[in-house]
Amino acid sequence: MEFKVNKIDAVKQEVEFELSYADLAPHFEKAFQKYQKKAEIPGFRKGKAPVSMIKRMYGDMIEQASLEDVANDVYKNYLDENKVQPLGEAQMVDMDYEAKQIFKFKIKYEIRPDFELAEYKGVEVNRTIHSVDEKMIDDEVKYLQSKHVTYEEAPKADGDEFTITMDVQKLDDAGIEIIGQGDKDVRFYLNDPQINKEFKEQLEEVAVGEERILNLPAQEEGKTEKYKVLCKKVEKVVFPELNEEFFKNIYKDEEIKTIEAFREKVKNDLEGIYKNIGDQEIRNNIVNELIKLNDITAPDALVENILNSYIEDVKNQNPKRQLPKEFDEEEYRKQKRVDAILQVKWYLIRDKIIEAEKMEVTDKDLEPVIEADAKKYNLPVDKIKSVYENNPDVKYRVLDDKLMNFLIENAKIKDVEKHDHSHDDHDHEHEGEETKKEAKPKKPRKKKTE
Repeated sequence: MEFKVNKIDAVKQEVEFELSYADLAPHFEKAFQKYQKKAEIPGFRKGKAPVSMIKRMYGDMIEQASLEDVANDVYKNYLDENKVQPLGEAQMVDMDYEAKQIFKFKIKYEIRPDFELAEYKGVEVNRTIHSVDEKMIDDEVKYLQSKHVTYEEAPKADGDEFTITMDVQKLDDAGIEIIGQGDKDVRFYLNDPQINKEFKEQLEEVAVGEERILNLPAQEEGKTEKYKVLCKKVEKVVFPELNEEFFKNIYKDEEIKTIEAFREKVKNDLEGIYKNIGDQEIRNNIVNELIKLNDITAPDALVENILNSYIEDVKNQNPKRQLPKEFDEEEYRKQKRVDAILQVKWYLIRDKIIEAEKMEVTDKDLEPVIEADAKKYNLPVDKIKSVYENNPDVKYRVLDDKLMNFLIENAKIKDVEKHDHSHDDHDHEHEGEETKKEAKPKKPRKKKTE
């Protein structure tokens, strides 16, 4: 038997096999014996007909039918003998058999790319430092109050801190109601930053039972749309006082008695949030920089595995573990492919660094994780330990953290202070769009670390 390996690119290979009829003989012999066991030939019990008779009667047919099995066996032996570890499933790209003469076939497969790891110590990255100022503390205190607001009915909305419940009906240019383009009992919060400025201005001092015609900007520039609104209810938004009772509601496990102590706690919490954001930023920047420094081809097999995991995540969000009816899986895979490629590249770099540094998870590495999770889940340390010591997922997570800590310790980090507190990172707002039925203050959208 002869074979030749053709390297298509950094990860794709194609191996050509050529077997003489003598090479095929032992494979065909196995096929004859396999067929003999189930053959039913007149004059013989099932499976008892001589192999010689099987060959004479069905030899050519059996040989032809067994070629795919032969190719699989030959390919597996090639992998074992040459210590090749393919990724995903191999693909038969060509097969040619000259009866009693020669059998040729080609199989394409992917392997992990062999690349020279770029220098990973001393990577230069930036970290954004957020200075928590008084304005940010004020905004956070206001948000915390907004979680505990109450509502008092009022005759009219004579300020911003009001919600209005209205029937809204769209009109045509002539002022005629457009059928099917109206909503009942829509609730608006007037201090919602998302509310249209003209909409808010035209509702100033609106009273219960009052009807108004509003002219609002249309999507098409330079045009307006007309709406008829009927105010059915006005409620004043009452924020709680900053006192000990309120402090206790917010921070149940801490004794806070003064506004100064409360603001200090808020400041510390904000600094903790931004520290976490900064720490995650460093991790992301190091990963991105290492991907840039290492020119790697991501194997399709690994990319598809990542995309499959994304699809599973979508399914897991559904109680029945099914994709939503309107979900376009093909389009989703296209959109997420770049993310999957980057993730594969990082995994390959990650494994290479771990190998180069001879990193492994020790019992000492597991101890803080075991203790933290035992406390978190209120379970005995020994029980958690017995599970975690043999859990590959836990060890993978710990090893990943160990690697990142190593990279951070060896990185050159430049702190860049952010002066423009636009609150994009820490956005608090109230609901109140036209499509909303509720105008209660929204939950904060503190930027999550990924």
